[in-house]
Amino acid sequence: MKNLVTFIGFGEASYHIAKGLKSEGLNEIIAYDAFSDHPEKGIIINRRAGEIGIELVPELETAIRSSKFIVSATSAKIALSIAESVFKYMEEGQVFVDVNAASPMTMKAISELKRKEGVMFCDAAVMGVVPSEGHRVPMLLSGDGAESFKSELSRYGMQLADLKTAAGGSSAIKMFRSVFMKGLTQLLIESLTASAKFGVLDTIVESLTESIHNKTIEDLSNQLIPRTVVHAERRVSEMKEVISTLDEMGLDYSMSRSTKEKLEKIASSEKSKSLGGVPPKDYKEAIEVLIDIL
Repeated sequence: MKNLVTFIGFGEASYHIAKGLKSEGLNEIIAYDAFSDHPEKGIIINRRAGEIGIELVPELETAIRSSKFIVSATSAKIALSIAESVFKYMEEGQVFVDVNAASPMTMKAISELKRKEGVMFCDAAVMGVVPSEGHRVPMLLSGDGAESFKSELSRYGMQLADLKTAAGGSSAIKMFRSVFMKGLTQLLIESLTASAKFGVLDTIVESLTESIHNKTIEDLSNQLIPRTVVHAERRVSEMKEVISTLDEMGLDYSMSRSTKEKLEKIASSEKSKSLGGVPPKDYKEAIEVLIDIL
């Protein structure tokens, strides 16, 4: 194998990572993109490849057999089918690396696909913004190919952390983190748009800041989750008023509605009622209760 890395799919992510690796002195990089000859998409793909000196190989088999690391940066919805196509050409010592934002179940399914002995797989979860961070974007790695990928590519400035877990572990962290980060953004939007329309935006921001100032996620979890387990019924009533208010204002209340529905499920649970109004001692104990309820 004359190259170190082959990118399958040369879109924005591959371009920025490859550009960064080239700047670190790694020149043994090629790419394959099924749309390289497309009348519209192909123009961008070829321009990016030419800009940083990446050879676009026309045949998938050639692209795969040419490198030690085969990095798939296509789309989560076709991640499994791409892996099936790639594995059939791989030989012992090669590592298939998937950086798509696919589910941990998909990554686990990829790891269980038929492949030749000695062919490895690395589930690589991208934990930052590739266009701004390039090849230095943090990645969490799992699977039997994680150690090899980290060992080789860390030398070129990549920020790689091997979780030493089975494939799916790193993508699980990315997915579950997104529940919070993407959900928090929507909660802020729902809260702050209503606040702005009612003319109390600055006051609400100050109030929220006081509630969370200098608190870690663990602090907030211990403050909020255990009491929710035993006071869900009362909070359902409050959320009904919230929904009514937002509805009257002509604003979206989908996040508040979901909150109310989850609180109703907790309030109606026999497990929650059995606590007799005494909150669990901390968020971890509360989560154990909630896993059975939700």
